[in-house]
Amino acid sequence: MKIFLLYISMLLFASDATKEVNAWEKGISVVQYNALFNKSNAVQSLEKILDAKSFNSWIDNDATIKDTYNVHSVPTVILYKDGIEVRRWEAGISMKLKITYRDVQKFVDEITGANQF
Repeated sequence: MKIFLLYISMLLFASDATKEVNAWEKGISVVQYNALFNKSNAVQSLEKILDAKSFNSWIDNDATIKDTYNVHSVPTVILYKDGIEVRRWEAGISMKLKITYRDVQKFVDEITGANQF
């Protein structure tokens, strides 16, 4: 019974990143890795990107995220195709990224071929 309760609690309180991993393994996905203390410097409107799923992953929720995804600064935005990293943007000492969702959209369009029209 204790094992069952432990399993249920793990499912209920799993990190968003854990849930996201399964969601972005197929297709094109954009994941923004950030920390709650730096939330104000997050890249805005990534959900507006067409032909890609977007996710936020908070390194505060799961300490293994930094090592698993090689995140050295926040925010870090990574573009994946079928779970494989295609492009990465990392903040510098300012802890801000100087990109917009439109910058990321250009790379998504290259992958999908939408920029050929």
